[in-house]
Amino acid sequence: MRRVVRLIENGLTRVAYGLDSVMSCFSCDYDEDLMEEEETMEAMQEKGIPNKTIKFSTKVLDDFRKNVGKYRAETGGMLASKTDPNLIDECYFDVHSRNTSGTFYYDVESMSEVFRAWKANGFVTNGIYHSHPIGCVRPSYHDISTALLHLRFFELDYFYLPIIQNERRGFYTMYFYVVRQEDDCLNVNLEYVLKANEDGYVYASFKKWSQNYSIKQLDAYRDGINCQEERHAEAEEKKVDSLNATTITSQEESVMRKAVESNDYFTKVQSLYPDHVLDKVIICIGTGGARSALENFARSGFRNYILMDADIVSPSNVATQGVFISEMGKKKVDVIRQRILDINPDAKVVCVDRFLDDNMSDEEFKSYMDMFPGRKPTDYLILGCTDNFEAQKRSSILALKYGTPYLAAMMYKAGAAAELIFVYPGVTESCPRCLLGSRFEKYENGFENDVDSSACTIFATERMNALKGYIALMLLMYHEAPGNAFSDMLDSVKDRNFVQIRLNPNVRDVLGIGIFDRVFTGAERYTFMDETVWIPQKPDHPSNGYETCKLCGGTGHLEDLHMKWPDTRNIKMEEVTANSVASDYADQTA
Repeated sequence: MRRVVRLIENGLTRVAYGLDSVMSCFSCDYDEDLMEEEETMEAMQEKGIPNKTIKFSTKVLDDFRKNVGKYRAETGGMLASKTDPNLIDECYFDVHSRNTSGTFYYDVESMSEVFRAWKANGFVTNGIYHSHPIGCVRPSYHDISTALLHLRFFELDYFYLPIIQNERRGFYTMYFYVVRQEDDCLNVNLEYVLKANEDGYVYASFKKWSQNYSIKQLDAYRDGINCQEERHAEAEEKKVDSLNATTITSQEESVMRKAVESNDYFTKVQSLYPDHVLDKVIICIGTGGARSALENFARSGFRNYILMDADIVSPSNVATQGVFISEMGKKKVDVIRQRILDINPDAKVVCVDRFLDDNMSDEEFKSYMDMFPGRKPTDYLILGCTDNFEAQKRSSILALKYGTPYLAAMMYKAGAAAELIFVYPGVTESCPRCLLGSRFEKYENGFENDVDSSACTIFATERMNALKGYIALMLLMYHEAPGNAFSDMLDSVKDRNFVQIRLNPNVRDVLGIGIFDRVFTGAERYTFMDETVWIPQKPDHPSNGYETCKLCGGTGHLEDLHMKWPDTRNIKMEEVTANSVASDYADQTA
C-alpha cells in the first residue's frame, strides 16, 4: 500500500473531485437554440457527433451542481462505475484537496480509502472530473499524463476525463473527454458537451476534437516530475539523517534552529530583491553556457527554475562552461540543479531532460510552466541560451505567445563579441525577428552555422553572463519595487533592446563589426575593449523604412500576440527583409 500511495502522490494530480451519488439513468435532447447560435459562430468548423452510449447518472450530474459547478476552479473528484462501464454512477468530491486557481492536488490518504471502499463494493474507478478556469476547455498535458498514470494503476484501457466550466448557482458546461490507449499513444477524444441549466441537462453542439499523445513522451514528462519529488524527499531525508547523527545539547539545538529559521544566506541582499520577485520563475532553454548565471540567480535568492536541456557534461565543457571533472557523463540539468540547491536549499528546480524541438508541443511546454501555478505571464522569464537557432527562435515565439519577458544571449566567433536581445510585451516594441531579421532569413533559407565555442575564453562567457544577469533583473523587477534601482531601468532602454559587448579590441577586423568605432569616435584615448552599446531599434514596418515583420506585423504592440498561435511549431513565415543590426556581422555561437 505504501507503494500505491507513493505512486499516486508522485502523480501530482492536477484535478479535482465530487460527492457520493445514487444510480439513475438520464436521456438528453439537443438544445436547438444553443445549436443554432453555435453553428452560426462555427459554420466553417466540423461539427462533432455526440457519443450517447456513455452516460452519467442524473444523481452524479446533480452532485456536480452542488460542488464543482458552484466552486471556483480548480475543484472536482473521482468517478466510478459498478455494473456497466458506459454508465458513470458514482462520484466523490475531495474536500481535503489543495487547490489554487490553476492546479489541484488531491489528498492521497483520504482518496486511497475511497478507492479501497469502491473496490470492496464492486465499483471500478474509471475517471476524474475537475473544473478549469473559464475558457480553458481542453485537458492540459498534465491532465493527460495523470490520466495515463491512473489508467495503468486501475488496469484499464480507457479513462474518463470530463472538464467542467462552472457558472452561477451550480449551472455548468461539461466537456466530456475519454482517454483511450491505442498502441504506443493515448487518444483523447471529445465525446460530447453537456449543459446543466434551469431545465435539466441538454447536449450542446460542439467542434469535433481529437488528439493523440505519445506515451513515451508522457512517461518522460512524468519521470521528470517523479525525479523532482524523489530528489527533494532524498534531500530532506539526508538533512534529517545529518542532524540525527550529530549529538548536540539543547542550547546548541536552539541556536541551530534559530539559524535555519532566520535564513542568513541572503540577508545582505534582502533589501534589494522583494520576496514576491524572488518567487518568479526563470525558464532556461539550454543550460551549458548559462550555468554561472543560473548559480548567481540562486545566490540572489531566486528560488524557482525550469531547466531544459538534453546534453550531458563532456570533457570539452570544462574549459568553456564551468563544469567539473567529477560531473563527467551526468546530465547538465541535474548537476546545475544540485548546485542551485547547494546555494539555496529552498529552491524548486524542474529538470526537463529534453531539447526544445518539434517533438515538444506548446501545450507540453506550458505544462512545465503550470507546475508553478497562480502566476501572471510577467512572473516568468524565458532565457534563450542554446546554440541551436531553431530552439532559440522557438523559445522567443513561445515567450510572445504566453506574454512572458524574454532574454537571449549569444557569443560571436572566438569570443570576440557578445550579443543580447530582450523583449517585454507591452513595453518593448521590436520582436526578436525585428531585431534579428536577416539571421531569421538565413536559417529559414537553409543556412547552417558551423561556429562553436572553440578559442572562446571562459572570461568572455562570464562577461556575457554578468550583463545577462543585469538585464534579467531589469525584466524581473520591472515596476515591482518603487524606489529600487532596477524597477524603472527598463523604461530607459525599451527602444534599445539589442545589446553588444566588445570583447576584442580588434573586433572590426575580426568580425567586421564597426559600430564600436563609430560610437566611440574621438574617445580612443579612453576606450579599448569591454565597452557595451545599447543600439536603438524600431519595429520592422514601412513607416520605419523596413518591410513589414511577418512575425509581429511591425505594430509595436507585442502584447497583441498573446495566444495568437495554436502551436508555434506550425508558423510559416514568408521571406522578409527586416532590420537587423547584425546583418553584416559574422556568424555567432551561443
